[in-house]
Amino acid sequence: MINIFGALSQAVSDRVRLAIAEAFNAGGETAAALIAIGHAPGMSIGQVRQTLRLSHAGAVRVVERLGEQGLVAKSPSPSDRRVVHVSLTSRGQVERTKLLGLRNAAVSELLSKVSADDRVVLERAADNILSSLFSDPHGGLATCRLCDQARCTDCPVGHHRP
Repeated sequence: MINIFGALSQAVSDRVRLAIAEAFNAGGETAAALIAIGHAPGMSIGQVRQTLRLSHAGAVRVVERLGEQGLVAKSPSPSDRRVVHVSLTSRGQVERTKLLGLRNAAVSELLSKVSADDRVVLERAADNILSSLFSDPHGGLATCRLCDQARCTDCPVGHHRP
């Protein structure tokens, strides 16, 4: 069971990353940052760092890459000049939607091989596992950094997000 579950989780991750990488070759966690920033518009670079589990310098580089492509806009915090907030531009929203579509297609292809009855059981097991994972408020957003909020009507980790 452990090996099968480990292999399944790796296969899903590989399929999603490959589907996104073929369409968005900015490297590293840039695509994940784009999707995550869309989850929480106005997040600080520090929140991007926590969500992607990067160093501060790494988060700054990711945000810079997105900014250079015209996908995010930065704005200074009105209360703390050391803090910079990031939001998606309209072009960033379009790119994010495209990437989520690719992610959804990759996962849907895998699930197409599972019967409706087995999907119910799989969803219940996944909900239980995801609900038990988090001890900090940023863990949920980190795990859901590539999720499509519009498709998640009853997110098992939603109450763990900041």
